[in-house]
Amino acid sequence: MPKKGENITRRKDGRYEARYVKERDEYGHIKQYGFVYAKNYFEVKKKREEKLKKLLIETEQKKKLYFKESIVDSIVLWLDSKVLIKDSSYTNYYSIVHSKIVPFFKNKMFEELNENLILNFIKSLQEEKLGNKRIKDILIVLKQFLKEKNINIKIDLPKVSTKKIETLNLEEISIIEKTTKETSDVKVFAILLVLFTGLRIGELCALQWKDIDLEHKVIHISKTLIRVKNRDSKGNSKTKMIIDTPKTQHSIRDIPIHQSVLPYLKKFQREENCYFLTEKGNMITPKKYYLFYLHVLKTLSIKKHGFHILRHTFATQSLLCGVDVKSLSEILGHSSVRTTLDLYVHVTDNEKSLQINKLTFLNLSQSY
Repeated sequence: MPKKGENITRRKDGRYEARYVKERDEYGHIKQYGFVYAKNYFEVKKKREEKLKKLLIETEQKKKLYFKESIVDSIVLWLDSKVLIKDSSYTNYYSIVHSKIVPFFKNKMFEELNENLILNFIKSLQEEKLGNKRIKDILIVLKQFLKEKNINIKIDLPKVSTKKIETLNLEEISIIEKTTKETSDVKVFAILLVLFTGLRIGELCALQWKDIDLEHKVIHISKTLIRVKNRDSKGNSKTKMIIDTPKTQHSIRDIPIHQSVLPYLKKFQREENCYFLTEKGNMITPKKYYLFYLHVLKTLSIKKHGFHILRHTFATQSLLCGVDVKSLSEILGHSSVRTTLDLYVHVTDNEKSLQINKLTFLNLSQSY
């Protein structure tokens, strides 16, 4: 009789069936079973043993061939197989693989791959004076590649400290607001629009008038303009501009229009298929608009700031004016309230200090 737990059973047709593990995933979980059949218990058990021995030999042979494989050749093929990921993600992967991973692992085989080699790779990135955020992004791509190759090597990701958010001061805000409200150039006015909405530059460049609902006082964000790697090998250009969905599902959102901005939007209103920045059917690239934005700051005698400072200023001022964090998180298109809190914790800390002093029912000077 078959023993309990042996995975050998007698079928209705009288034959014996033995089950064995044919394949496991990178975590050791069973991925696929194999089966053998025979007329009696001892024969099916012997068949299974022979099958397992053969499977072990095949696995060892694959390992020997595998470890002689070039790391660079393998990761380039892996990158080429990423046909289903977004063009923006592919562009990021391509940059990381070809600018950082390929140069270091050139001429190295999988048999040389170990924890020390990974540590040396991390050290080389640090010697390039790369920030922890950039190093973390590179290591995440490497980890994903190794995981899909079923290679289990420990890689510790560096901790990324939250940088102090830089914002425009009140004087700079006042100068921008005065200038942009008096302008007849929609590209100049767009700076104020970002200050009141927190739009990303790619979202602004992709914005069309059909996305702006003046009647219901809301802006619909569902796309962004980005430059990506041209995957078409026949193309003459290495990169191309595309309209894509925003970076995450949460970035698809509706942003309420502030009442003070509404009259100016009505002044610039064009046909629905026109792009907001150009007032025509064509669009302006984020890089070109960023250079225009820097020119405006220089004209206004405001020091050079990255474009994202407008978004940070909007978020910070919103919190200081009492906008709740959940609402702000949704307006900004963050994936979670935690993201908003982590970015603007200095504002929320200041606000907590102000709020705690409003507790008038406590008289701590009174002695009991």
